[in-house]
Amino acid sequence: MRLPLVANQPGRGFDEMSRVRRKIDQTLKEVEQIHSLLHPMGDPDPKQNLYQAQSRREDAVRITVLQMSLAIEDLLDSLFWRVFAGHDPNSKKRRSKKRGIARELDELLESGRLGFEAKIKLARVVRVVTKDQYSKLNQLRSLRNKCAHEWMLDIARKRKKKPKPSKRLLEHEGRNLFDINVLERFMHVYSGIYLKLFDRYLS
Repeated sequence: MRLPLVANQPGRGFDEMSRVRRKIDQTLKEVEQIHSLLHPMGDPDPKQNLYQAQSRREDAVRITVLQMSLAIEDLLDSLFWRVFAGHDPNSKKRRSKKRGIARELDELLESGRLGFEAKIKLARVVRVVTKDQYSKLNQLRSLRNKCAHEWMLDIARKRKKKPKPSKRLLEHEGRNLFDINVLERFMHVYSGIYLKLFDRYLS
């Protein structure tokens, strides 16, 4: 007869942790398989492997920028619901005291007619973001556009005025975003903005 599964059953915690570890290993294996579909490694030519490794790095930086911008854009949508339609962030459903406005706002946000640039401007108009945050979000928007429309990212572009050095395509605070320290700084700045906006959404 099988024993019933109860919270204090001996070995249950160990079995659960083992299952989680197997799931982690399987997920990481699938991630590597996905990487290999686009950027396969193991070529006899080391230079080809270097190219693929660098391409994977480009993809990682691209995803970092896109994920951060999408997270902030989604949060701006939530803030607009709070500002214009009186949505309660503690409610599981999107309820509003202003049904007409809520319907129109839903159509506007879900239709895609209001792009990231327009949302940033609107957020500034209704004082959802500060002047400094507005400036930084526009810089993020510029990076996002480059990541969305440029195939090669880890490149330099010559400045029109000499003798200034070449400008990297992706820069944060005037430094190469492919430098891991700069990328960490990028994450620190924009995750900080996200948290402040999230706090404002809940307040």
